[in-house]
Amino acid sequence: MDSEAILAATMAEAFDSIDLAVVVLDAEFHIVFVNDGYRRLFDLDEQVCRAGANFVDVVWILTDRGEFGAGDVASIVTERLLPIRERQKVCLVRARPDGRILEEIGAPLASGGYTYSFSDVTLRRQASERLKAANRATVQALADLAEFRDNDTGDHVVRVARLTHEITRTLDQTGAFSAEITPEFRAQIGVASILHDVGKVAISDEILRKPAALDAAERLMMQEHSAAGAAILGKALILAPDSTYLRAASAIARHHHERYDGGGYPDGLAGDKIPLAARIVAVADVFDALISSRPYKQSWTEDEAAAYLASQAGRQFDPTVIEAALTVLEERKQTPVIRWTEAMSVGNPVLDRDHRILIGLVNQMSLPANREDREVLEFVLDELLDYTIAHFAREEEHMRRVKFSGGQRHEEIHRALTSQLVAIRADFMTGKGNIGDEVADFVAAWLRNHILEEDRRYTL
Repeated sequence: MDSEAILAATMAEAFDSIDLAVVVLDAEFHIVFVNDGYRRLFDLDEQVCRAGANFVDVVWILTDRGEFGAGDVASIVTERLLPIRERQKVCLVRARPDGRILEEIGAPLASGGYTYSFSDVTLRRQASERLKAANRATVQALADLAEFRDNDTGDHVVRVARLTHEITRTLDQTGAFSAEITPEFRAQIGVASILHDVGKVAISDEILRKPAALDAAERLMMQEHSAAGAAILGKALILAPDSTYLRAASAIARHHHERYDGGGYPDGLAGDKIPLAARIVAVADVFDALISSRPYKQSWTEDEAAAYLASQAGRQFDPTVIEAALTVLEERKQTPVIRWTEAMSVGNPVLDRDHRILIGLVNQMSLPANREDREVLEFVLDELLDYTIAHFAREEEHMRRVKFSGGQRHEEIHRALTSQLVAIRADFMTGKGNIGDEVADFVAAWLRNHILEEDRRYTL
């Protein structure tokens, strides 16, 4: 065996010994080399992957199997081959049909060929998602503590987080603030916004829980929550100086009550002197506050709140952020999966309102803009789970009040539904669950049954 043959055999043995799946192509899309890991990963026989075989045929086979999702096969094949044709570098992570997570790295070769490597990162991704979920749960628990003292269930912070993310996504799509809205910024601003009012833990109950509008002196004391929140998060940042989301959260906590015209607090910043994250959260926070009821005010309709945002562009709010927010609010009005009708009323205004909110959340999961956006779907699932638990608690209290004889069985149904929703969320967070319509369809089905059958038994 000559030296070249020995080298080739040694290289083949080396590539077969590693966990990566590797394929090397020449400039004409013919296979130069494939290791055993590639054949095993995609369940391909040696003849299909032999040296000299056309890689296009391999892509057709995998596309026919659904490896790259549903759709027109020719279009998918063309899309998969595009990076090779255009000699582009590729680094992406995708879910396979069986739910496993695959990392693909492709690079052009100086000789004119191309090389791909593939690795199964399912366990690594699941561990990362579990850590992310644990961090997020800790953040939300801290935020809930502040909101609980402020006569709120804690749903407010999740709603603000979702709207914050959607506004940021829209700004990114339009190219606004391109220097600031990086992938990292988009990934973290929603979670960072959850802590926007954490400084309320430093405000007295007399002010937080006052069932009327605050007077001038009380408003000044309430305004201290911005600086207090920044101080709390600043201490945490000392212990975790590399935490970009804590850094963003601190800026949001301090500056989300600044005004674009400079008339806000605590520092009187104006225009782009206000951190972008705080300018975005300011819009989301005010919108949700307006559509929420409080002991001292009635809730506004979403259209009324949207009109107020528009009227404050360039005054209270950044006009570019307002434009994006109004786009998001219009997108949310698209054709729903479930449409509320009076036939769904159970005769109790509180429970009817709960059902409308739950239906609205299911509809949000199926919006075209949200189907493939994992961050939004995580926020919707969190909000759906939080609100479902709170809604069931209100229902059970109502059943006890009206002495409904089937209350125990109904509570068992609630526990089962909650467990199912928790399981859906857990699968989704670890990458095993489907996203978009499939999850929404399941939740929509039990919600229809819950409203139209179970709840009507004891309310009408």
